[in-house]
Amino acid sequence: MGANTINDPAIIQKLRAILDANLGNEGFGVKELAREAGLSRSSLHRKVHAYNGNSTSQFIREYRLQNALKMLQEGEETVSEIAYNVGFSSPTYFNTCFKEYYGYPPGEAKIRADSAEQETDQTLNPYPLVRTKDRITYLNRRLKRTKRWMAVLAIGIVVTIAWAASYYINTSEDTAVTNSVELSEIKSIAVLPFINLSGDPDLEYRSEGMTEAVITRLGFIENLKVIPFTSVRKYKSSDNDAPSIAKELGVQYIFQGSFQLSGDGDLVKFTLHLINGPSNTNVSSEDYIGAWNEDIFSMQTAVVEDLISQLNIEIDNKELLAIERVPTENREAYNTWLQGKYQAFKYTKNGMENAILLYEEAIRLDPNFVEPYVDLAQLYLLAGASWGIYTESEAWIMAKELLLKAIEVDDTYQEAKEVLNDGLYLYEWDFETMEKNYQTASNLKITYCLQTGRYEEALALNEQLHIEYPNSVFLITSKALTLSSLNKSEEAFKILKSSDKLYSDHIMYLRIASRAYFYMKEYESAYNHLNKFIQTFPERPPTVLWILAACEYQKGNLEAAKKYIAEIENKYEEGASGSPAWFLALYYASIGDYEQAFEWLQNSYDRHEVEMIWLREEPPLKPLRSDPRYVELYHKVGFPMPPHPN
Repeated sequence: MGANTINDPAIIQKLRAILDANLGNEGFGVKELAREAGLSRSSLHRKVHAYNGNSTSQFIREYRLQNALKMLQEGEETVSEIAYNVGFSSPTYFNTCFKEYYGYPPGEAKIRADSAEQETDQTLNPYPLVRTKDRITYLNRRLKRTKRWMAVLAIGIVVTIAWAASYYINTSEDTAVTNSVELSEIKSIAVLPFINLSGDPDLEYRSEGMTEAVITRLGFIENLKVIPFTSVRKYKSSDNDAPSIAKELGVQYIFQGSFQLSGDGDLVKFTLHLINGPSNTNVSSEDYIGAWNEDIFSMQTAVVEDLISQLNIEIDNKELLAIERVPTENREAYNTWLQGKYQAFKYTKNGMENAILLYEEAIRLDPNFVEPYVDLAQLYLLAGASWGIYTESEAWIMAKELLLKAIEVDDTYQEAKEVLNDGLYLYEWDFETMEKNYQTASNLKITYCLQTGRYEEALALNEQLHIEYPNSVFLITSKALTLSSLNKSEEAFKILKSSDKLYSDHIMYLRIASRAYFYMKEYESAYNHLNKFIQTFPERPPTVLWILAACEYQKGNLEAAKKYIAEIENKYEEGASGSPAWFLALYYASIGDYEQAFEWLQNSYDRHEVEMIWLREEPPLKPLRSDPRYVELYHKVGFPMPPHPN
């Protein structure tokens, strides 16, 4: 029942013959086809893609649909019977795929079979009976860049930029989990960082890059909940076993493995294992071998499609297109971008400086590669807000230009639009745009709610996202800040104490948790966190220094406090980023020197420092709210609601 033509390559004819022999077997997928054809999956993907631009999974599905069409036109079976005869696991899913592919439901196939023109099309066209307009639209969608959701760490400190992408939902434990999960269940998976066994630490970016790529592609699947990369990265050197990690993350499956070089040249091998977490049983183990520069995208697709098959998940064409997406044809640009991401995920000033150079080089190598534009813009925003690499105004000018260019390159890339909205708010105090977009097109939902006093809404958003990101440092610390603002300090304290050991070496956690402890008057805990910070990391941003100074003041160590304040003042005189004037204002307000506080608030406003958008809700400034100088500044900043009543 194959659809071969004399022009089809021999390998395609062979693949169709194999599919014919297994047409009714719903479990016959990419892995089985590769085995029967005597090919590796990467080789199979390359050959199929070279033939018609499809993935192997799509090739199999379309072949089943083409045979289903013949059965519908020529036979007497019902639609449901034919669905099972061509290997679909459910008639409903078959109906969906058939309509997406042909543009009409399977029940109309026999009626449409009377057209002689359609009969001719079926012989000559590898996509029979698809309306021309629909097919062109489908191919254009395949070639056109689509949005790639990313997860970027929240920048924490006082202004927190939480860029998120891949979501997952925490599932309840099931003591009777087996390797086969019913289709009706929502499955969940954590892809742990692949271990670099190449012997070359400079190739670490490859193992991390492959891990994140698999997570990102899995994230497009609606019926699969995936732990984001930032939440699994800490397990890279963990000795925890699969059941304990699965329990901690609330997932059914753990996917882990290793990366190593394979022979000479550019060949690499990924050895990957799918494990049922609760039962600690191995579901599958596979090797993926290919040339890094030539085969990396086909390997990524093969890994994800194999996982889809192993987990018995049904996907639609839109999800498949997203999984197959090739972000750039320039492999050198892709490698450079991956190296930039690896540096950025170090979350240090030095790492960000290195990442900026690498992202710039990736853009130079491929000006149409959209991801580096957005990643670089995010780093500029971060560098300007806290790290002092650029002034805030310089950082925003460069970031805004990059984001506008990204939208010009690909106007469907929603992430660029969201980051632009956030930048307009942070750097231009554009409350009007943020007020319109914070619930639907912003990564600053929770932060904006906190800055405008919507604590109940912030808490609800936090709890909703916590289900998807249970290990997010930003969500943990921002929940503590929110509860503290709602006069629920005891709950906030418990959250932080239960998290301290887990994140005692996390740069962002130490910074944000210390702020929450300070506002709860837990000065010793705040000081200990910041002392650990300055002993571990070389960075000394104003947001850290002012709390250190305030803690020293509370302990009566006035000379030590003055030393930290002098350091912030020097940063202000140097024109450094990180809002030094703002944090000086907070320090003086916290010790009751309100005249000095107003002087530095005015300086902060004059410099247009990012942190001024906290003017409404910052706890140390509460005693200043009735002063006309505060009210004047409040209105100048542009808050959309009136100030707190006196």
